[in-house]
Amino acid sequence: MMTMDGLQIGRIQIPAVIPTVTDSSRSGRAYGSSDCGLWSLQTRHTLKLKRFGSFWPATLVTGLGTRQLRRSGRPRRRNPLYASSSEAGEASNLVMCFDFDGVVCDSVNESSTAAWKHAKELWPSLALGDSPEPFLEPMRLVRPVVETGWENTLIIRILAEADLVEASQRFQKRPAKRRANVASLGGPSLLDEPESSSSAELIDNLGIAGLMCKNILGSWERIRDQKIAELQLDVEELIKGFGDVRDRWMAQDLKSWFGCNMAYDIVPDVMVEMLSRGAQVFVITTKQKRFAKALLEDFGVELPEANLFALEDGPKTKVLKSLLAKSEYEGKEFHFIEDKLGTLRKVAKDPELNAVQLHLASWGYCTQKDIDVVKAGLLEGISLLNQPEMESLGVSEPWLY
Repeated sequence: MMTMDGLQIGRIQIPAVIPTVTDSSRSGRAYGSSDCGLWSLQTRHTLKLKRFGSFWPATLVTGLGTRQLRRSGRPRRRNPLYASSSEAGEASNLVMCFDFDGVVCDSVNESSTAAWKHAKELWPSLALGDSPEPFLEPMRLVRPVVETGWENTLIIRILAEADLVEASQRFQKRPAKRRANVASLGGPSLLDEPESSSSAELIDNLGIAGLMCKNILGSWERIRDQKIAELQLDVEELIKGFGDVRDRWMAQDLKSWFGCNMAYDIVPDVMVEMLSRGAQVFVITTKQKRFAKALLEDFGVELPEANLFALEDGPKTKVLKSLLAKSEYEGKEFHFIEDKLGTLRKVAKDPELNAVQLHLASWGYCTQKDIDVVKAGLLEGISLLNQPEMESLGVSEPWLY
């Protein structure tokens, strides 16, 4: 029954401000608009959702039940049902390790905006424009190569030097019929279009800056190290400065900071249910701990402090080894869910980590090439994981119903 306040289903009230849509197209993305720019969502049913409100995202429901709310007031997907004792016993044998950015949280708009602010402070004479908006699509394109947040600041500088802002302005002035369709790179798309096609169109539209995006995707480590040497930068200072920018942003406008960080659909809900059934859940991230902690709490994931490993705790391989060495986890089944194929390869090559089952998160910041390589079974010990499969990862009965 539809009411003035939304949709009434039995005793369940779905607020009218949240659009509820059933769609058959691919799932597993963080959907919606945020304070970090306009996202345009399209489905096979030609639904188009534009920016509505400055904080609530236009999240698509895949047709099931109700959703919880994030503490910041933004929607989560749905509640788990009560688990039987046998299911809880099965879960207690699991140690589930999650990367954060690109697995739990789509933070690319936030990290790009923070990097733009950071670059404005470091290089005030640089042609960075009055808004981070021109950088958001290119930064999403190159996000698969970024290991740690401060690297975004360096990429912003490189793209600004390649006249990205001017190229973006020229593109916006073109007649609409001459523009390539790059909207999907400004936010996750529901269209089943080849990633390479939209990426190539973005590169073509941005001229030299587009070519630089291509170079970054192909040789980021070399370009990064050369730029650090050229500008005589101190990485530790960059890390601190990038974190300081985030701290000030959160202190001045926490609402917009949360608004730029989108949870990946069901992932927080699965983590919550894993914890409630007795599985050991860890987050292993290169993000600074205080930011990951704030977002996990906002997503409703009450993770013990000791279960969050961040930039301050060293490489992910080191963290995984320390967990495997704990006597209380002896004989348990380890899973590591990560969206960077390079990181998974490092783990797979380490004989001390052979017991860890490795999964490439297909919904994260991985390239189509990464997905194709893993899907073809070319890398021993690494499997491709999508979100529907994650709902039953490690258990015979799904985490969510």
